[in-house]
Amino acid sequence: MVDSSVVRKWVLDANDGIISTTGIVQGFAGAGANDETVLFAAMTLMITGGLSLAGAAYAEAAQDRAAELAIIEEEQRQLALSPAEERAEVRDHYVRRGLDPDLADQVADQLMRSDPLGASLEVEYGMLEGAAPATRPWGVASRGFFAFVSGAFPLTAAVVFLPDDWRLPISLLVVIVSLTVTGLVSARAGTGHPVRAVIRSITIGLFIALLAFLAGNVFEVLDQFIPQIDVDGDG
Repeated sequence: MVDSSVVRKWVLDANDGIISTTGIVQGFAGAGANDETVLFAAMTLMITGGLSLAGAAYAEAAQDRAAELAIIEEEQRQLALSPAEERAEVRDHYVRRGLDPDLADQVADQLMRSDPLGASLEVEYGMLEGAAPATRPWGVASRGFFAFVSGAFPLTAAVVFLPDDWRLPISLLVVIVSLTVTGLVSARAGTGHPVRAVIRSITIGLFIALLAFLAGNVFEVLDQFIPQIDVDGDG
């Protein structure tokens, strides 16, 4: 079964890819850029955006993993120095959770015999040794990269194959479909009502597209007065 937190993170990263690519495509289109420029910008963003997201995800996950390892090392030291105190902490945890003190004693005895480190980590830090997704930095980085690319790819592919006259309406349709898919996946993972999730995603995406298109138009106007700005290649 897929972890819902992993699905939600994939949706966030894929939405980053969709919305970032939308902003680039609509911005360059608003500035009157030619086909080659729009295509180059979209493909560059898809690759560099995915790599950037992967790098950030790796750094964050590696930091989390280092913190986890430090906690594990410290807990091992405490178990070696004062096993009775660690057992008492496990017992008190289950008493606070509502177990009868005698039953909590039995649970603590069994857990400390079978897996003292795992029991201590779980009751003190809510952490299962080696089980958290953050303990796999390369896996987290790869997932971030492919999530971003999966979000950016449909619109990038549309830019490749669509003629200029059809680019704006069809690209917006691609954005709507892509955000609908991620919204439904997000809702399926338990993050809210499906219709509201889809409407929220589409509204944000189209709003970003509109802002980017208007910004592109501003640059096209500036192109007339500032020679260094030549997005549409007419200079």
